[in-house]
Formats: sequence, C-alpha cells, structure tokens
Amino acid sequence: MSERINSIFSKIHKNYDAMNRIMSFGIDVRWRKKAAEKVIKNTSEDAKILDVATGTGDLAIAIYDLAERSNKKIDLYAIDMNEQMIEIAKKKFGDRKINLMLGDALKMPYPDNFFDIVSAGFGTRNFDDLKKFSNELMRVLKDGGFFVIMDMALPKKEYQRAFFKFYFQVIRFWGYFIDRESYEWLISSIEHFDFEKFKVILEKSGFADVRYNSLNFGITYVITGKKVADKIKSA
Repeated sequence: MSERINSIFSKIHKNYDAMNRIMSFGIDVRWRKKAAEKVIKNTSEDAKILDVATGTGDLAIAIYDLAERSNKKIDLYAIDMNEQMIEIAKKKFGDRKINLMLGDALKMPYPDNFFDIVSAGFGTRNFDDLKKFSNELMRVLKDGGFFVIMDMALPKKEYQRAFFKFYFQVIRFWGYFIDRESYEWLISSIEHFDFEKFKVILEKSGFADVRYNSLNFGITYVITGKKVADKIKSA
C-alpha cells in the first residue's frame, strides 16, 4: 500500500466502518459472514489463519466468532499496515485471542508455508502490486492451503453498473462536504478494481481452482483458490 493510501486511511479511520455501511447499504456485515463461512468450512482443527489488511478487524472477528460457535479451535492472526486502524481493531477484539500486529500485505512478517488459510476483506483493491501480493500469498500458505478474498468492484451486468454509477455520484456529492479526497478514493478504488485480471494474476502465481462469485447486487465478489504442490513445481 502506498504512503498516500495509508495517509487516507489515517484520515478516515474513525469513519471507515460507517463508510462501508454507506457504500454497501449496510449489507457488508452479511458479506463478511459469508466469507467467514467459507474460511471455517475449509478449516481443520488447530489451523493457522491469517486475515490480511484486517482494517478495523471486522472479518477477523467474524471468523473467530464463527469458529467458536462451530467448536473449531483455530490460531488466528491479523495484520494491517495502518496504525490507527490497528488501534480500532485492538479495541474491537476485546478478549478474543487474535494475534494482531502491524504488517504489510506485500511483505508479510511470517515464514514460508506458515498458514493453512489466508483471508482478506475489502483490502486488496488498495494494494499497489497485486502480483507481489499474490506471490506473498503463495509463499506464506502451506501446500494445500486455501485463500478467501472478498472485495468490491463494479457489477458485470449493465443495469447494475448504471445504478451504482449513479449511486456513487450521490456519495461523491456527500463526500464533497465531508472529506472529498477520501470519498473520491473509495469510489475510484471500486470502479477500477478488476476481478478478472486479479484471477489471472493468482493463476499465474500457481494457484489452482481459482474461482469467484458475486454477492448481492453484484457489487461484491468473493474469490477463492488453493496452493497445490504439483502446481508450484510446474510454475
């Protein structure tokens, strides 16, 4: 993540959760639950899980709480490179046993083949280099490891795209009176994120079974894939 984007997060950290609710009509809570379900479904006992670009920690909390309800023992880690966001996440985590630390998704502070699952929620579209992130993802995952990445992008269907383009113009107008740069960045990051290109990058890094599906209104996508040993050798 660039220093410019990091500084924007520093400016909006107090309003970040509210901005997500506005952009998603409040459905982002349900989206995180769906992503958490995919994580826990693919989780074995004592699995090591990393939530990358955890932000204010909502996806990590959803994963932890679902594991508790499912009686699955996990070892959960979370990183983000913005100190202010980390502080909010720390307060939200409370007494949950989540290993939280400051860290860059493009240079993760973990050894090779360390995690069983890596998740990311609404963070990847902010990364400067998706190829570098994909390679780091490949490095820290164990053979057979699984990733679940959720983010926002414009829908594929034209009528849905038209609706959100109009909606984004309304939000731009609101943002002009609150924090023009931050709201403009948030909308622009969604408009320019391309899951098709991201899928190709992940496949070129050697991941297998890479697939994605859209959630409500087609504005959010969940992409999944696996690290397979024979794919690594042939990559």
